[in-house]
Order: sequence, then C-alpha cells, then structure tokens
Amino acid sequence: MAGGIVWINTNDYNKMELLVCGLGYLLWVIAYGVYIRDIIRFRYVEMPAFAGACDVGWEFTWTFLLVTKMGWLFRIGNGIWFFLDIGFIFTFGVLRYGWKQLAPSPLQKRIFFVPACIFVMVFSAIATYFLGSQGMDNEIGARSAYLIQLCISFLYLVLMLRQTDLTNFSYAASWLRSLGSALVVVFFYMHYQDRFLCTIGTTAAMVDGCYLYCFKKKKEQLARAAREPQAALGLQPGQLSPSLP
Repeated sequence: MAGGIVWINTNDYNKMELLVCGLGYLLWVIAYGVYIRDIIRFRYVEMPAFAGACDVGWEFTWTFLLVTKMGWLFRIGNGIWFFLDIGFIFTFGVLRYGWKQLAPSPLQKRIFFVPACIFVMVFSAIATYFLGSQGMDNEIGARSAYLIQLCISFLYLVLMLRQTDLTNFSYAASWLRSLGSALVVVFFYMHYQDRFLCTIGTTAAMVDGCYLYCFKKKKEQLARAAREPQAALGLQPGQLSPSLP
C-alpha cells in the first residue's frame, strides 16, 4: 500500500493466486497485441465481432465504474484491455472489418452493422454494471466476464469452422487467449467456492481446447488439399477425375 492505494491485495489473496491470475491477464494482453498486428496485416478481425463488443462494455465498467477487490494493478490491467480495444481492436478492427464475419445478410451493411455493435457494447456495459452494483457478480467481475468468455469461446469455434482457409486466424493468439483464460479459471478453483463460476469457466476452457484441436486438424486438412488438389475433389492420389458426359 502506498498513499492509501492498494496496488495488490495480498490480504485477501495469497501470492500464488495473484501470480496465476496475473499471468492469465498478461497472456490476454499479449494476445491483444497479436490481434492488432493481424488486423493491420489482413484487414480482418478474428475475434467474434459481437462478443468483442461485449468485452469492451465489461472492460469499461470494471475500469471506471466498478472497483476490483484485487487492487489497482489489476484495475490498470482492465484499463489496458479497454484502451487496446477502444483505441484499435474495436474501433478499427470490429467496426471497420467485423462485417466480413457475417454470412451475406443486411447486417453486413455498415449502416446496420456499426450501430448494432455499438448497441451491444453499451448494453454489455449497462448489464455488467447492474450485475456488479446489485451484488449478483463477485468482487472482481468474474461472473459477468466469464459469461462473455463463454460466448467468445463458442462463437470463436463456429467462426473458425466456417472459414474456407485460416489465413486470417492466428494459432498463437488462440493459444495465448485460451491459456490466459484457463489460468484465470485455475485461480477461481484456488480461491472461490463458486460452483456457477467454476462451471462456466471450465466449460469455456473445454470449448477453447476443442477450438485448438479443430484448428490444428483443419489446418492439416487444408495443407493436404493444397498439396494434393485431387483430394479436394474427393479422389484418391493418382485417380483421374471422371470424364464429363
């Protein structure tokens, strides 16, 4: 404590708990860096657009409106996420390129897509605030965070499986976000007796594990198809395509 400010709450959390949770936060910050690099490189945002909008709402609330019990260092961590999101990932990535994630539909038009993302962001911030202020969240916002994380995990898997190639998706970012989220879930088991929180956290981690497995298998399948064009037609190596009538 310095000047009345608690930077890290070592009274309610032991050093191992803080280390595990802090490492999870750090891995997500690094993942955000990879997202920014790939948005610039590919003009595509791989985080599911509407789940990303929910993230911004949560980060705003737990940076400026609600105070995490873990200390100011973790509040600053929430702020770093928020400013990386609002400064680039959401404004430049989601709002500008997120429409590419949608199948052809009226929502792809920016006149619909941008207001929809902003609405989701604002609604997420309001809902997160009321969960916290009415005592339905815990003291660090974990319940609301992992309800959003569960959505991200499921939507990420569906979005990846819909791709015809994985050029715009980073395996490194996927590992970083998955491991970061899983470490925070480990912290939940270490510190809380919250069955709801541990259930949704474990489910999100399992879906992330499925994502990593499916990503690797899909990438191998695409690589085989590129090496053996006939495989893409369902033919055996060396087999000639059937003659057209």
